[in-house]
Amino acid sequence: MLKKKWKILILNHSHTDIGYTDRQEKIERYHIEYIKEAINILNEAYENGKEEWQGFKWTCESFWCVERFLEEANEKELRDFTKYVKSGNIGLSLNYLNLTDLISYDVLRDVFNRTVKKLDDLGLKANCAMTADINGYSWGYSQALKDSGVNLLYSCIHTHHGMYPNGRKQYPFYWETPNGDKLLSWVGEHYHIGNELGFSQFKSWEYMIKDGLDSKDIGDYERAEKRIFNYLEKFEEEEYPFDFIPITVSALMTDNAPPSFKVIEFINRWNKKHKDKVYLEMAILEDLLENINRFKDSGLIPTYKGDWTDWWADGTASTPAAVKHYKEGVRLYNLCKKLDPENRLGDEILMDKALNNFMMYSEHTWGYSASITEPWHTMVNNLDLRKQSFASNGHEAASRNLDKITFKLGETELKMWRDVTFKVVNPHNEKRREIAKFYLEILFGHEIFEIVDKNTGKIYPHQIVRVSRGYEINVLVNLEPKEEKELIFRDIDKEIIKTTAGYTLTGSDGVQDLVDNNKKLVVTKNRLESPFFKIVYSLEDGITEFIDKEIGRNIQREDRVTNAFTPIYEFNPLKVDYANDRRLMGRNRKSYNSVRNFGKLKNVSILNEGDIFGRVELEYKVEGCSSYFVILTIYKELPRVDIACRIGKDNVLNAENLYIALPFTMSKKEELYIDKTGCYLRPRIDQLPKSCVDFYAIQNGIVLEGEGESLAISSKDAHMVFMGDIKPHEINLSGDPGVINNDLIYSWVMNNYWETNFKASLGGFYEFNYSIFKVKGKAPQAFNEIINQNEGVVCFNMWK
Repeated sequence: MLKKKWKILILNHSHTDIGYTDRQEKIERYHIEYIKEAINILNEAYENGKEEWQGFKWTCESFWCVERFLEEANEKELRDFTKYVKSGNIGLSLNYLNLTDLISYDVLRDVFNRTVKKLDDLGLKANCAMTADINGYSWGYSQALKDSGVNLLYSCIHTHHGMYPNGRKQYPFYWETPNGDKLLSWVGEHYHIGNELGFSQFKSWEYMIKDGLDSKDIGDYERAEKRIFNYLEKFEEEEYPFDFIPITVSALMTDNAPPSFKVIEFINRWNKKHKDKVYLEMAILEDLLENINRFKDSGLIPTYKGDWTDWWADGTASTPAAVKHYKEGVRLYNLCKKLDPENRLGDEILMDKALNNFMMYSEHTWGYSASITEPWHTMVNNLDLRKQSFASNGHEAASRNLDKITFKLGETELKMWRDVTFKVVNPHNEKRREIAKFYLEILFGHEIFEIVDKNTGKIYPHQIVRVSRGYEINVLVNLEPKEEKELIFRDIDKEIIKTTAGYTLTGSDGVQDLVDNNKKLVVTKNRLESPFFKIVYSLEDGITEFIDKEIGRNIQREDRVTNAFTPIYEFNPLKVDYANDRRLMGRNRKSYNSVRNFGKLKNVSILNEGDIFGRVELEYKVEGCSSYFVILTIYKELPRVDIACRIGKDNVLNAENLYIALPFTMSKKEELYIDKTGCYLRPRIDQLPKSCVDFYAIQNGIVLEGEGESLAISSKDAHMVFMGDIKPHEINLSGDPGVINNDLIYSWVMNNYWETNFKASLGGFYEFNYSIFKVKGKAPQAFNEIINQNEGVVCFNMWK
């Protein structure tokens, strides 16, 4: 028996899941038609006298649906839509799509700005946002919402392989943003809970509510009565403090479902009988905000700050090649904005196309529902290719726009009988000391030459490397903010004669296995050494020492389980079937019978040694991979080490993970930072209570902040890091005893443990790039340096 009178706010919506139930373009068509259908229901209610439908409300979960509708709506449809938004019968969400943590802050902010402008042009406002299905957001997402005028974030969490923050649902809190603003947020139920309660009056199944009533010989309405009262009584037992509760419902218990007038019909029937105990009304997000605000001074709404860490962020690592392509495309997009902030050199249409595709790729749906159970299914592969196309089309649009910009800055096509000028541009607001890379298929007759500044004649150190289609010319340059330099070949007009000398370390057999320890660079099969770093490696063990020569010690942790950049392959033997084995992992990303294999170094090759850098290749043997190479590059003049991990991955349907060890440390008094969308944060510290602490999506890298300086580790291609014990373990959450910030860390480059939606096959060839360097200053300065290095300087050829 209920102790108080309740009001249930029922939000009829369609969960936007683009590619889970059908082709992405088909789902787009559905959502356009759903808005039209909602308008038709409202017209029947308010223009054609169907009074029993009056009070119907429709909530557009994502603004993407609205944007697609606006592109093709006729005058009457647009007029009706605007009318019903203003009357409160159609609700808007400023959230563009249900996103993953892949989304970059620049892209997110640009889309929000565009959304607000489109609404302003229509004379409309949206001050609420709604998401469904996803398990969290970057801390910076709260700032982007708040800066766009959002006053309420309503989150309908799906706890499959995830969980609510604080271990609770149906409660509000103020989410303190990185800038100190407060965003009212509501942690809601699963988005189909209203279907299970019976509001749609269409057959559902027991998913979140497991009361056995589906198997009883009972009518739909009677089942709904029992469930609604039981549901509210349970909240009263838990001393739920409010007199209202929001519930979402779709016409069908499936994603991408239509509006339903059956909801308002059910409400009318219910209220005739039960309104004195439980009053039902259709609602939009603004109605929820109004009800929460009645309690804003009650002391019942706590404030939390930090990252709402996404339990589902890791699924995107099932497509590492496409993610790498996407991330490079976003960097190209950012370079366009830095080189051409007012769109005077490039094409605004191309930038908008890139923006749309990056948003679509960042959307949380990663594939068709049968991706694991039927990985050969035509729809599975079609939708996978379509998803990849968003990354590729965004990359292409940003590339085309960057080409337009660089051609305005002087780049030309290849021309015969002209000499080449190399141009390097610093797009950043900070000075850069960097390696400019230029590519030529042939050297056009130049044999012995220098690289000089065309205007000043200054000679720059350079090093040439043979690559697949010719030559990579590496030039060490110093650049002021936004500076441009033009470099040219200058032939050396003297003959170089090779002869014997009194001092040599190379025998007549051609083998140089004696070491000149006086050189700035030492490149051997045992070590790689510069004035800044000394890296020692040995067979089986791999990189045993990674010495920072300034402080004179190994910067690998003493408690590491393996050495830096060693691969760790994890394989889960089949017990039940491919899907259920994965489901039963819960919030662990592995099963208790999973097997781990640590890579062993089996060979070392010297690749390059020159005026700028030395380079070696470490070859490892690891299960699950046909090949695994670590390419180490160390520099004479730059205090940096570049690392490329090249992987030939076998194709396996069993659940598997591949990690790369990053067991680095700066000092005993250090804090670990990661950069996520729109923020830097300390994992396990700057988080909402009781949120995920095992893994995180990052944008550019990680930083170990010491006293006065920081160790920066850029991760250009891989976007997931795993922290702590990689073996199966009891799941701890933020705030739990023993959960520490500076735990062991791994680059989690790929996985396929999800039983639905994410890709089954990891087979293929991949390269993941990292850099390690020190920065004088704190984490923000280090991350700025990481971003600038990942984006690089812009280099191109001019034939004059």
